[in-house]
Amino acid sequence: MRRFELVLAFVAVFAIGWPVVFGVRPRRGIVAGLLAAAVVVQLYVEGFRWQMIPLYMAAVALAAGDVFFLDRTMEWPTRIVRGLLGVIGLAFASALPLVLPVPEIPPPSGPEHIGTYSVMLTDRSRDELYGPRPGGPREFMVQVWYPAQETDEQAEPLPWSEDWEVVAPAISSNLGFPSWFLDQTGYTLSHARPNLAPAPGAFPLVIFSHDWQGTRTGTLNQIEQLVSNGYVVIAPDHTYVAAATVLAEGEVIHDDPAALPDPGNTDETTYQEASTQLVATLTGDLVSILAELEEGETGELSAIAPTVDLNRIGIYGYGAGGGAAIATCLEHERCSAVLGTDPWVEPLTERELRIDMTKPALYMRSDEWVDTANDALLLGIAGRGTTVTYMIGIEGASHNDFTMMSLISPIAPQLGLTGPIGADRVIPIVDNYVLGFFDVYLLGTGSAALDSIAFPEVTVNVIE
Repeated sequence: MRRFELVLAFVAVFAIGWPVVFGVRPRRGIVAGLLAAAVVVQLYVEGFRWQMIPLYMAAVALAAGDVFFLDRTMEWPTRIVRGLLGVIGLAFASALPLVLPVPEIPPPSGPEHIGTYSVMLTDRSRDELYGPRPGGPREFMVQVWYPAQETDEQAEPLPWSEDWEVVAPAISSNLGFPSWFLDQTGYTLSHARPNLAPAPGAFPLVIFSHDWQGTRTGTLNQIEQLVSNGYVVIAPDHTYVAAATVLAEGEVIHDDPAALPDPGNTDETTYQEASTQLVATLTGDLVSILAELEEGETGELSAIAPTVDLNRIGIYGYGAGGGAAIATCLEHERCSAVLGTDPWVEPLTERELRIDMTKPALYMRSDEWVDTANDALLLGIAGRGTTVTYMIGIEGASHNDFTMMSLISPIAPQLGLTGPIGADRVIPIVDNYVLGFFDVYLLGTGSAALDSIAFPEVTVNVIE
């Protein structure tokens, strides 16, 4: 619970507990005034969220009792009943804001300040294949995070997602919950501030690609970890693949169900063709970003181009985005290292699967993705690599644990959102391996950056 939500809960405890302890209600109006003030201040400072409704209702009931009950004294039987019912009622009223809190993104470990901005890219060499108006040029939003200069007047940090009012309902619906289920994430702040001046120097670049129905900020903790330690990170919202995205002119675009049909409602050939086209589209977006960077100060990424070292580029992705990262690095010479979290490689073409991976690679897999047909293909890619590949398994992790889903609730495993490992374990594991891998193969800090990482839940196989 947030600070003033806790204040409101403590005032409610006072309203219940004072008569129980002392046998007499405070002078009429005192409790009602305190509760009213606590509610008003909480709403004004922190804002409304639906999980607080039971606590608001409890405050109204306690305030009404303070005003309308004429008898100000209580005998022991009444005090005991009031105490028991009050504790039980307040526990129920406080349960929702406790189990569905406003998520807090762990602070990144590095010393660099984080700046960010977003821009729309248009690739006129590719036709849009999805949506109601296919055939136009491919358009998609990208967000850039970069090491920034410290300023005396720092802007306020941006929220988790700049477009949370459309992203949160879309993700909620895709998870099978009501559209308002994740509204509280709108209050989650990142550690990035908009439009700060870039720090001097040239930094290695990491490009991140999200999964089917994901978003560019779904792994924001990993992105901020990288940037705070001296990387530029670019992440696209893959239009019609992302859960929701808002283009530069304000057009809201949700995922296109036809881009990846339900495998239970379509034949195997159609599904394979759709999934192959999906990963190829994501791969095309990654290549478009690289092409824009090569345009330098004449391209759409001109604001960050002077800060990027094009000779040190890592690409990583999650799920379908991991497959796209691998496909890009199999063929694109700009890629220096590739990382995938549960990378979905089944949609890759037979031609791509026959190419030897010549870039250092690290593949992290959740329990549910180990020993699958996809895992067998991934092991084949690793085995044909001409350089080192790390195959990492994380016991207790589910597919969603490679995102920030574990921060949504302390009972996320019980809600079926994540595996049993827990946020306090899986987030440091993933953050450390993502940063350690790119430190070794983009910054050249030495193998100790990976060798020193040790978690009992992790198994590491090195293929050389």
